[in-house]
Amino acid sequence: MRQDRPIASPFPGRSPRKPIAMQVRNATLLAALAASSMVHAQDSFRLEEVVVTAQKRAESLQDVPISISALNQSDLDDLNITNFQDYVAQLPSISYNQRRPGQASLFMRGISEGGNSNQSLQGPSVAIYLNEQPVTAIGFNLDVHIYDVERIEVLMGPQGTLYGAASQAGNLRIITNKPDPSAFEAGFDVSAETISGGGDGWMTEGFVNIPLGDSAALRLTGWWDDDGGYIDAAPSTISFPLSGITRGNEGFVKDDFNESEKQGMRAALSVDLSDSWTTTASVMYQSLEADGVWDHDPEGLGEFKVGRFFEDRQEDEWTQFSLTVQGDLGFADLTYAGSYLDRQFDTYSDYSHYSIDGFVEPFYTCYVSYFGPCVDPSIQYSNQTDMKYQTHELRLMSQGERVDWVLGTFYSKQKTAFDSRWSVPPINPGAAVEDDLYFQTDQRREDSEISLFGEFGYRFTDNLKGTIGYRWFDGETTLQGFVGTVFWPNCCFAFSDTRPPDNVDSKFSGDDGTLKLNLAYNFSDDVMMYATFAEGYRPGGTNRAPGVGQTYEPDFLTSYELGVKSTLLDGRWRLNGALYFMEWDDIQIGFFNPDISLLGLVDNVGQAESRGLELDSTFLVTEKLELVLSYAYNKAELTEDYFRAPGEPASAIDGQDLPFTPDSKYTITARYGFELMGLQSSAQLNYGYTDAMWNDIFLANREKMDSYGLLNASLRVEGDGWHASLFAENLTDKVAELYINSVDIQRLVTVNKPRTIGISFGMSFD
Repeated sequence: MRQDRPIASPFPGRSPRKPIAMQVRNATLLAALAASSMVHAQDSFRLEEVVVTAQKRAESLQDVPISISALNQSDLDDLNITNFQDYVAQLPSISYNQRRPGQASLFMRGISEGGNSNQSLQGPSVAIYLNEQPVTAIGFNLDVHIYDVERIEVLMGPQGTLYGAASQAGNLRIITNKPDPSAFEAGFDVSAETISGGGDGWMTEGFVNIPLGDSAALRLTGWWDDDGGYIDAAPSTISFPLSGITRGNEGFVKDDFNESEKQGMRAALSVDLSDSWTTTASVMYQSLEADGVWDHDPEGLGEFKVGRFFEDRQEDEWTQFSLTVQGDLGFADLTYAGSYLDRQFDTYSDYSHYSIDGFVEPFYTCYVSYFGPCVDPSIQYSNQTDMKYQTHELRLMSQGERVDWVLGTFYSKQKTAFDSRWSVPPINPGAAVEDDLYFQTDQRREDSEISLFGEFGYRFTDNLKGTIGYRWFDGETTLQGFVGTVFWPNCCFAFSDTRPPDNVDSKFSGDDGTLKLNLAYNFSDDVMMYATFAEGYRPGGTNRAPGVGQTYEPDFLTSYELGVKSTLLDGRWRLNGALYFMEWDDIQIGFFNPDISLLGLVDNVGQAESRGLELDSTFLVTEKLELVLSYAYNKAELTEDYFRAPGEPASAIDGQDLPFTPDSKYTITARYGFELMGLQSSAQLNYGYTDAMWNDIFLANREKMDSYGLLNASLRVEGDGWHASLFAENLTDKVAELYINSVDIQRLVTVNKPRTIGISFGMSFD
């Protein structure tokens, strides 16, 4: 729902690289300067309270002694946030890589080994939640359309007590609006945009909240988002050295070919069963279809151009069912939250460059004495994945004047069946695993976990509170299926009528625990300081081959954090900050070393440290002017050399920055309200800066990606039940290096959208 309310001008950028003490001083001065002119202001206006559920209960953001960023519904509307890339740009503690919609790895506070999209390898270190359910997936984030969303919460640092697996470095929670039996409400929004040098896009969204008597309500939401493209699939050729074959890409040339279409709906029914019991059932569906890639080849073909030799497209369809039951037992509140996610996604990519230097020509397409004349070794890669993910949580929660506690149990099971196929259409059938596949990974992965968790808080005085938490977890991962070719790893199946037999059957199981200690002191009703010791973990897993051991263990993150929450100047200035130091032990790193195995493997190796600060300032300068600054400084480094194999030079060295960890990232927003022809109006400027960062952990593949800053602007006018906006994204038409990658065995650069101008119109009814 796009609410009717005012909108958001950058401050000048600062030097991107300075010692941490200077970063603290400068960031604090920047926020203080905004406040200095208003020391004597009246107290007739103040910031609205932000309510979060980070600790499994509804609390004011200022009362929660952990570092949290929250984008509420009005923030999401004003900043024109509709997808993953939009909201991550506004969250300084988060970095990411993403080549296509729904194919991203997320990192927080510098805890990054680079991520991966190989579903056989290690999982992510940041969890993504959709309401009560974790929806985290390896390399394929759930790119939920952001509409009729109550807020997005980001919990920085380990959340291993209340949230568990994959919340090692933090988690991100998307919380949708719930049915409301108190009043009817409805609305819709439509928008259109045009991309400089690219295509056009449009979007329509709508919702309705229908009370069903005094104790029940139904909320329906729907959206259709059609994004235009801006990457040209340009004419190009590719040559293969052994066969001497050169081919063009006729049939795969198209302007603005990276288009996407997203459709979805959500239905939620809430019923008050009695004065003390409530249940909410919901279903959410979304489909995403995308063509092309979001990469360009600026050195080879020029900006916003790329050469492709096979089809690039994806389809991502998912449905989530959820049920929440809440009740008052007298001595405590009981909550059950159960969810089931059914997701299918198919991806197709051009992988032809692998055949230039790989094993394809010598052994499969140009092995003349065995398979006959050489054929075109160009490769069409595809992946078909079917994921089923169920979670169940039962928790008891009590809060008293001196003591509050939460006890719970959590169970999850994620089944992922994935079939990755490397197709060479003219291959001799005798060289194919099946059909026209020279290589195939057809596997079934199952990850399950059961955990018990609890937190106990005690108020020693009216101002001092201590909290201790612990989570015990027991996890199991199994991996079964087939991987390989007709020659490897099981020889020999050339000219066989059937596919080689399954050759993967491995299992990991183990249990452990994580601890949290927190001490919070209120200097006044408006200022709190806290100190936290916390641990987070990623579950262990299993390898497809025994090259470095059949299994790998969980890796752990230990965090020490000191923070402050303050509300100043009679409620007009909210200033929060945190300092942290984290140690990352037994890091799970996925790697490929043909001297050990021709498959990607995971091992527990290496140590790293991350230290930094976070600052979040929101200041009402006047009743009409609001300034918001969110800033993060981070320095994350390896603390020992990493060797892929004994006797080899170090693949990564002590003191090097971890990948995808900018030293500085910040956003500045200025929003000014005024009257235009008697109508409530507002103007907003939003500037986001991301420092330079490395794209890989391994020295052989490592490149530094340039820093960049993106400027957005909007003008909004509101009438009686309607609103209209004119908006501009990337106003200065900056070309940013989002991700230098060789995922398709060709150096490409994922690039942002050029300057985009759009208009929107919406209405609300009650």
